[in-house]
Amino acid sequence: MVKKIKQVYLGIDIGGTKIAHALFDGKKLITHTQNVGTPGGRSILNVVSGFYKKYSKRYELCGIGISTAGMVSDSGKIVGSTGNIKNWYGTEVKKILEKRHNVPVVVENDANAAAYAEYKIGLAKGSNPLLMVTLGTGVGGGIVINGKVLRGKHFAGGEIGHIKLSYSKHRLCTCSKYDCLEAYASGNGLIALAKHYFPDKKNMHSTKALFSVAEREKHQDNLLALRAVEDWHFYVAEGICNLVQVIDPEKVVLSGGLSLKVNLKLLNKELKKMLLPAMEKSVDKGLVVKSKFGNDAGILGACLLVSDLLI
Repeated sequence: MVKKIKQVYLGIDIGGTKIAHALFDGKKLITHTQNVGTPGGRSILNVVSGFYKKYSKRYELCGIGISTAGMVSDSGKIVGSTGNIKNWYGTEVKKILEKRHNVPVVVENDANAAAYAEYKIGLAKGSNPLLMVTLGTGVGGGIVINGKVLRGKHFAGGEIGHIKLSYSKHRLCTCSKYDCLEAYASGNGLIALAKHYFPDKKNMHSTKALFSVAEREKHQDNLLALRAVEDWHFYVAEGICNLVQVIDPEKVVLSGGLSLKVNLKLLNKELKKMLLPAMEKSVDKGLVVKSKFGNDAGILGACLLVSDLLI
C-alpha cells in the first residue's frame, strides 16, 4: 500500500485550447504535467475528475483550485464565458466537483487567480492595491485590494481589456465592440500595427517577425518595426495609466506571453508622460514589474485560494 502525502492540492488551469494541471504542497508547485486539449462543456469536468482520481491514489488531495477563462460567480458558476470554450457558460463547476469528490473547490477567473498568486508569494507580495495586467492574444487583468480579489457586482472586475481608448479608429475588438484596450495592446493589436506599417509584406504580419526585425539594427525594415513596437508600448502605457489613476496601486504586475517583450524603460518613459506629476516618482521606484511565475500564475493562485480556506 502506497503511503499518501498529506496537504496536497490539485491545481487546474482551463484555457481556450488546453488544460494544464499541477500539484501544490501549500508553498510551491511540486509537479508539472503535460497539457491536454480543452474539450468544452461538461466534458471539461470529466477531465478534471480524471486528474483527481489519478492523483488521489498516491496523494491525499485536500482541495481543487481551478483557474479558468471567463467570468466566475462567487458560487463557482461560469456566468460569462469566453467564446474559445464551447458550452462552458452556465456550468456549475464548484457545485458539481464538490459533489463528486467531497473536497473544497475554488473556481476563479484566470487573471484574478494570477493576481492573487502575485499578491501572496510573487514579486509584488503584500502590495495593496495590486494591479495585474495580462498581455497575450488578448488583454486581461486582476485587481487585489486589502487581500481580496475585486470581482465586482457582475463578476466583471478586472476586465481591463475592454476599457475604452480615446481614438476614433473604430478598431473592432473580440468582444464585438470598438476601440477597447485589447484591440490595440494585445497580440492581435500588435499584428494590426504590423499590417499598418507593412501592408504589402505579409511575412511581417506576426508578433514574432515584428519583434525580430525591431531587434536587428541593420535590417532594412528596422526603423518601421521599431515604430510599430513603440506605438504598442504607448497603447499599453495608456491602458495602465488609466487604471493607475483610478486605483492608485502599489504595484503593477505584467504577465502573459507578450509581457516578455515589454521594454520597461520605454514603457516607464511613456507612463511618466501620462500620469499626474505626483505619481511620476512611483514609476522610478519600480511601480511596474514583470511576473516571475509565467504560465503557472493561474494555477498557483487557484491553489492558494483553496488552501487559504483550510488555514
